[in-house]
This record gives sequence, C-alpha cells and structure tokens, in this order.
Amino acid sequence: MLLKSLSNSFDGMRGENQFLRIAVAGLVLSNLLVSCSALNKDEVVTVVPPTLTEKAWVSKTQSSGEYADAWALYIAMMLGNVTPHNASVVKDALGPILDKAIYQDTMKVLDTQIHQIRQDRVTLSFEPQKVLRDNINENKFYVTGRSVSEGPAGDKKRSNRTYEFEIVIKDYKPVLSWLSTNSGDARTQDVVDRENSKAEKQAEREKRKNNQ
Repeated sequence: MLLKSLSNSFDGMRGENQFLRIAVAGLVLSNLLVSCSALNKDEVVTVVPPTLTEKAWVSKTQSSGEYADAWALYIAMMLGNVTPHNASVVKDALGPILDKAIYQDTMKVLDTQIHQIRQDRVTLSFEPQKVLRDNINENKFYVTGRSVSEGPAGDKKRSNRTYEFEIVIKDYKPVLSWLSTNSGDARTQDVVDRENSKAEKQAEREKRKNNQ
C-alpha cells in the first residue's frame, strides 16, 4: 500500500514538473515576442518642451501637434526678442537645432544681423499672437504677432511680423530645416497659391487686351 502511494506521488510530481517546464517555455517565448515587438516599434517619449505647460509626446520621427507648435513659438520668441547683449546667446541656442543643409548660411546671416544690432544699438521685441500650421505642408509653421524695434534714443517702430519655419523630427529631436521672416500676416501656402493664380489670370487678361 505504501509502495503504491509513493508510486502515485512520484508520478504526480513527474507530471507536475513536465507541466511547469511547458509553462516556463511558454513564458520565455512570450517574453521574446514582446521584446522583438518593442525593438521594432518606435519609442514614444513624453516630454514638456519649451513654452508648453502641458505634456506632449515625441517619437523618433513624429511628434504631437502641441510639441511642434511649442517649438515654433519658442524659436520665434528667440529670434524676435534680441538685444545687443543677448544676440550671441540667441545664435548659440539656435545653432544646435539647425539642419546641416542650412546651418552655414543661417550662421552667416545671424552674424551679420548681430553685428548690425550691436552697431545700431537696437533692441527687438516680439509679442506672438497666434501659431498656424500650413494646410498643405504639415511641417511648416507660421508665428504672427507684433514686432517693436527700439533705437538708442528710445524711438520705436511697430509692425506686424510673421516668422515662418519648417520643423521636422529626427531621432527624437526637433530640426529646423527652413526659416524666414516677413512683415505682415502669415502667407500660408494656400494664400500664396491663390495670389499666384490671381496674378496669372491678371497677366492673361492683360495679354488678351494687348492683342486686341
């Protein structure tokens, strides 16, 4: 009787061990599949970028709209608020996010502008009013607002100004691939296309008129 009981216990333990080995093998396989899936998927990082008071996300090649808007606003604030004393700081802050394709040319332009600002002792200030994303190019942003240029005698010149940027995400970082500034409101791509179409139609009308 005792021998039979021991035999049954041994058989039960052997069956239990076999089940545990299968279960462990299944868990190992499951972990491997999860690990491979994680390696093949871009990591999403939650961050709080400059000028943003709420959380936003950025992956290797993409970001939330709030993240890109915040960077566009941050860059416009840097370029729009310059004094003879902080001009070099603005240049140093902008350099690391410039795309290699525009780095040299942009640095030369900034050097020229910094020299002019220091020579004329001009202070620039910019109060942003809105940030727009282009309807056609989702990487293009427009920051419009009021700009004030103040000379050493205290004389001020006020105007509407728009900063235009193309911002892409590369390896989790914002990269400024294009920038421009102009007086007036934002010239989004659809506005430019309408103006070009209008100009072409006007030119065609003038051509027909001259041929009559």
